[in-house]
Amino acid sequence: MIFRRNFVCLILGSVLIAQWPSCGQAETPAPLGLKWGASVEDLKQAGVDLKDFQNKDFGVSYIASKLNRSLADQEAAILSFGYDDKLWRIVINSRDYSNDPSGNAVLSRYSELSEALKEKYGKPSVVHRLGDSIYSQSHYFLAGIRGGESKWFTNFKTPDLQIQLGLFATDNSTGSWRLIYEYKPLLILFEASKKSSEKDKL
Repeated sequence: MIFRRNFVCLILGSVLIAQWPSCGQAETPAPLGLKWGASVEDLKQAGVDLKDFQNKDFGVSYIASKLNRSLADQEAAILSFGYDDKLWRIVINSRDYSNDPSGNAVLSRYSELSEALKEKYGKPSVVHRLGDSIYSQSHYFLAGIRGGESKWFTNFKTPDLQIQLGLFATDNSTGSWRLIYEYKPLLILFEASKKSSEKDKL
């Protein structure tokens, strides 16, 4: 009798765990009007245009356009579906802010986004560190970012999400911002699937 009761509890627990990501999906909205756990076909039916993205570090990924929502200075959105066809990671890249070695324009936009995210997701962990020597001077701000001498990013965490807003530079006078969203329940699924996929290749 005890064995049967424990077996039933085990089965019910497994069912709840299996359903947990879909429950979280309803409670935790994704950015850009998307839904965590959506499939590639779901997005195509919603009118989103998806083009293959070569980098597969985060599973099957696409560059998305024709989204229902986008940010004013958004250049591209990269959506990752892992190995189980479930949207779990969203990267938003900005357009280039050019001819500005001090990064004043992109820093201003970064501050706006950081404040908006803070209102929505709470107090973040901030890393704003300038490099030594010339990289501590404002005129060489983007040069420091590009060379890895300076770091400028902010991390937000909630029970279901981890988010990073960061600054990048393609050259010494061109900067951009990047937002990375990861949905934790499906991040766990992605990591488990990745380990299983790698083991099958050995």
